[in-house]
Amino acid sequence: MPRHPDPVRRKPPTDSAPLPPRKRRGNSHEQRLITLLEALFTHLPSPGQGPGPAADLLLDTYLDAASPRKAEHFLAALRETSSAGLRALGWQRQCALDAARGRLSSAWAAFHEATRLNPAAPALACLEVSTLMAEGRRDEARHKAGLWAARLASNPARDFSDLIAHLHDMARHDPAVITDAGPDNGRVIERILLQIDAWPAPTCHYRLRQAEALAPDPALARLEARWAHVSPFNDAAAPGAWLDMLLSERLCGESFLVLNDMAEMMQQAPVGNPASARALIRALLLRGEALRRVVLADLQATDHPLPWRHPGNQPVLCLTADHARQFSAPGDDTALAPLRWSVRVANPSDETGLRDLLVHSLASCGHAAEALVVAEHAAPDDSFSRHGRVLALFALGQPDDARQALRECQAGSPQIWKTLSAKAPRKPKMQPGVYALGGRDEAWIYRQTYLEYWKHAGALAWATES
Repeated sequence: MPRHPDPVRRKPPTDSAPLPPRKRRGNSHEQRLITLLEALFTHLPSPGQGPGPAADLLLDTYLDAASPRKAEHFLAALRETSSAGLRALGWQRQCALDAARGRLSSAWAAFHEATRLNPAAPALACLEVSTLMAEGRRDEARHKAGLWAARLASNPARDFSDLIAHLHDMARHDPAVITDAGPDNGRVIERILLQIDAWPAPTCHYRLRQAEALAPDPALARLEARWAHVSPFNDAAAPGAWLDMLLSERLCGESFLVLNDMAEMMQQAPVGNPASARALIRALLLRGEALRRVVLADLQATDHPLPWRHPGNQPVLCLTADHARQFSAPGDDTALAPLRWSVRVANPSDETGLRDLLVHSLASCGHAAEALVVAEHAAPDDSFSRHGRVLALFALGQPDDARQALRECQAGSPQIWKTLSAKAPRKPKMQPGVYALGGRDEAWIYRQTYLEYWKHAGALAWATES
């Protein structure tokens, strides 16, 4: 059974035209989301009427779409609004922004104002610990993480286990990796983003061996051998050595191995500003996708399999999997081409666990007949793809077949349908990276991943009413 949400990864030993700066971190889905959310804030609400989650999402989307000026203007408006909840949110986000930019005195001022407005906000826990870590006050950060963890654990009404685990991860993390506030002035992520913008258009430094195994050319092979010694996954590497190499060697932008290591590190490392981390992850994945297209076209290997059993293929397969998960959305075909390529051409055995996402995406983007074909090749215990097959039959206008397929899903995986159709299910205890087949954790992951696909198709309402 494919693992969700993370693909199997290999640890170390987009277009051929130049990508426009900054703009590439956004996509059509984000722009539609911004347009929708901005309509909620034509006039900021009065006290007690603040749509806090929407404001938070709009700020994240501005930053993901590389619109920092809009984010700052909206943040200033939030800090001045009469709604205490939105004003507290504004100061919380201002604290994170200032800390990420190394303006630590301003970050603390914002933190204290946010605390005054809403002293019980769970977000304050991460803000305080991450800002202490950015200042190098590691012992104090660990102490505060323990105090916050005890406080959050004492709240029986809500499950803060994920947040508590994240706090402890942040306090254990070496700030020299991402959140260093020393010589870099806390702007490591910004420096990497600028370096990615400065990279030239992708070119091919690979050869194809035995018609199915990618291998770097001599220059790239030498660079990747050096990278293995400084990689953030090499415990023996000197602290920060990976950053020096990444910023000084432009050939790093031509290596699937380097891009995959960087994307994986960013997804694992706790950072003070999650929006900045997301922007960097997306920039790395978009670069990886652009490089994939250039390399395959240059090698005339667009239709060649690149099976997982060859280690040289694994970085590009992992990058493609992460790109698909990052950019796929109901009705949006932005990530459909690389998703198709991974499952149907390069890696039909699907070690990166993308088949169910492809089935749902095809059904959502007007390719329901193809979705049925892909679902037919799913493993017997792939309950996610079987539920996607229901959507495909529904999209084809075959409600009777869809209803029969849904009944089979309900019989085989009753927890998934129970959780999917519930109005407000409670999150079960989760173990990162794994889940139990037929368990409540599996059902929760399916709901989190695919609920919007069911709503987009109109199938959730149909299924619950029928």
